[in-house]
Amino acid sequence: MANKKGSDGRYRYRVCIGKDETGKPKYKSFYGSTAKAAHAAAEAYRTALGKGMDPAQSKATLATLYDNLISAKTAKGIGQKSLDRYEDNKNHWGPLLDQPAADLRTADFQRVLNSLAQWHNGKPPLSHFTLSNLRSSAKAAYELAIPEVVQYNPIVKTTCPAGADPEHREPITEEQQQWIRETPHRAQRAAMLLLYSGLRRGEATALTWADVDLKEATITVHSGYNFKDKKIKDPKTEAGVRVVNIPKILVDYLKTQQDDCLYVLHTVKGHRMTEQAWKTLWSSYMADLNAKYGYHGEESKKRPGGLPMRIDPFTPHQLRHTFCTLMYFAGVDVLTARDQMGHKDISVTLGIYTSLDKKFKKKKINRLDSYLKKQTG
Repeated sequence: MANKKGSDGRYRYRVCIGKDETGKPKYKSFYGSTAKAAHAAAEAYRTALGKGMDPAQSKATLATLYDNLISAKTAKGIGQKSLDRYEDNKNHWGPLLDQPAADLRTADFQRVLNSLAQWHNGKPPLSHFTLSNLRSSAKAAYELAIPEVVQYNPIVKTTCPAGADPEHREPITEEQQQWIRETPHRAQRAAMLLLYSGLRRGEATALTWADVDLKEATITVHSGYNFKDKKIKDPKTEAGVRVVNIPKILVDYLKTQQDDCLYVLHTVKGHRMTEQAWKTLWSSYMADLNAKYGYHGEESKKRPGGLPMRIDPFTPHQLRHTFCTLMYFAGVDVLTARDQMGHKDISVTLGIYTSLDKKFKKKKINRLDSYLKKQTG
């Protein structure tokens, strides 16, 4: 029902939205500069209700949509690592977070995706995988909000940019493996362990000497370490709990490394390794290897400004990937390799083996040629 113009010059239109606890009618007022405008606002409200929307939520922000999504995922019992990823994805949207989700359009999200795919304010571009994950999370947040909060999903029409090149995960070379074996350094224990057991960095950080059986040449993996929360965690999949058989070269090396500390890998003070401790240790390790093999020991790594990197540095994860590659060359079957690596899905192991097959099949054919030549010669 439209009333007369108020003292502020606006017209009001009231809509009955039910009854209160006492049975009296409840009204919601809509205003406009004209009676027609006030009536149109009321009709838009009725239409939204008819479509399943909750008009009270019409100004819910993108941040609210993400919070609702995270709550739903938490209720489903997904792991903390996945929840953290949703939180990280949420924060990537920056200024869009405080804007009403219903007001955002495809172009708004596309601009952010495009900016994140390039160097921006000193920050490197995100990889295509990360951008795709970011886009998928926003899409899921909107899907959950339809139709109560929003009427359509603007993410559907966005395009995921190529982004930065994926993280370098090539196995290290035989020469680099030799560097690890022959160069004493506080990081050598970590490098030898990762290279010849294939443990994840978090698994190696959680490892205690009680988990290592040098007589049976095995390492029992039953937990990992969450660097963000700074606490022990269960493996993300059942496949992560496993007994890893280790080669003699690692057994012999670890026999010389046993100390009085609980942890196999630890800081100088005997504490568990942290994210920063790993970064400091690995940076020092790469600097030492660079001085020794990039400059043949003729320069000090402590030279002002440091020595420009002449060697190809490698990461702890590359050592895990190299272990899988070593199993491939040793003829270890893919099922055993999967169990050793702790892959939940054998397709991950098969992917590594298949890529190696493609890379080295020419050499294998050459071996066949040599074999047939001997037979027919």
